[in-house]
Amino acid sequence: MVRSLFDTHFYKLLMLQMIRHQHRDAHATFSLINRRKSVRLAHVIEEKELREQLDDARTVRFSRKELIWLAGNSFYGKQRMFAPDFIEWLADFQLPG
Repeated sequence: MVRSLFDTHFYKLLMLQMIRHQHRDAHATFSLINRRKSVRLAHVIEEKELREQLDDARTVRFSRKELIWLAGNSFYGKQRMFAPDFIEWLADFQLPG
């Protein structure tokens, strides 16, 4: 299901950087919300398989190539949008267990 931590919206990385720099001691929790009422998730995927996929997502890390790409690209006309210490932090980032 999740092959890369880039499988998220770009702005979430920007928010993560801001939160990390301004609210370093903040804690958050995760919940899964199915916003599409027409898709009954329990009819599409078994709970065991969903749990396995979510557990597997915890093993995904940013690759060296992904970090280099993030550090070196310009976004919205701004160079180095991500601070070097944030890129270093992302190198060890993993979803919590």
